[in-house]
Amino acid sequence: MRPVLYIDKRSPPVRACLMLARILKIDLEYKEIDLFKGEQNSEEFLKVSRCRCHCQEYIHLHYTLSCVSVSQINKSHTVPSFQDDKITLTDSHSILIYLCEQYGGDGGKLLYPSEDRLLRTKVINQLFFESSILFRRDSDMMSEIIRKGFSQVDILTHERKITECYDILDRFLENSKYVVHNEMTIADLSVVTTLSTVDLMFRVTEDKWRHLFKWFARMKSLPEYSECNTVGLNHLKETMERFGKFKFPQ
Repeated sequence: MRPVLYIDKRSPPVRACLMLARILKIDLEYKEIDLFKGEQNSEEFLKVSRCRCHCQEYIHLHYTLSCVSVSQINKSHTVPSFQDDKITLTDSHSILIYLCEQYGGDGGKLLYPSEDRLLRTKVINQLFFESSILFRRDSDMMSEIIRKGFSQVDILTHERKITECYDILDRFLENSKYVVHNEMTIADLSVVTTLSTVDLMFRVTEDKWRHLFKWFARMKSLPEYSECNTVGLNHLKETMERFGKFKFPQ
């Protein structure tokens, strides 16, 4: 039985997992959960008991699943969610690590260094940066736009917080081709899917963030970027513009 990955391709963490699975040629079964159509309430994914909450608002917050008290698969109601016969995982970063270690072979050992403890710790450090700072700021902005509509959002405050992340990433990349060292790791996959999302609003330009700009171009040249990130990114853009009643900068 193939491992199962529950996905909504609009989610940056989902797209990171899709890129890794494609790079490592891992045979997964994909089950689509459309958050905006209420498919998170399917019998397969959820138990039938429901709480009284504002479904649409909670769906949009932090790419979560909503309107249930308990989930059969994921008690935090989020995508991606992963299952095989050994374990259920509900965080993209733990999924990335597990796929490398359990299914990745030699390629997985390069993307998540298994034999170099210090290098592996640096990868984990950058994964935490993405999850606790970069993605948090992305989610805060996108959620507020959905809840209030773009015209009611203090976009300059979000710009300041997100471009601060660009400054940090640019410094990370001063002395290496990728965010950890001179070889790509799962930290790059995690960062690029979120960075490409906030780049919809605040463009990464070469004059301001020279190192980050070059890294971003390098990541976008990967075939897995266009195959696994671009489609979901465009879908998210359309959804955000529809619900937020605005257009992203061209």
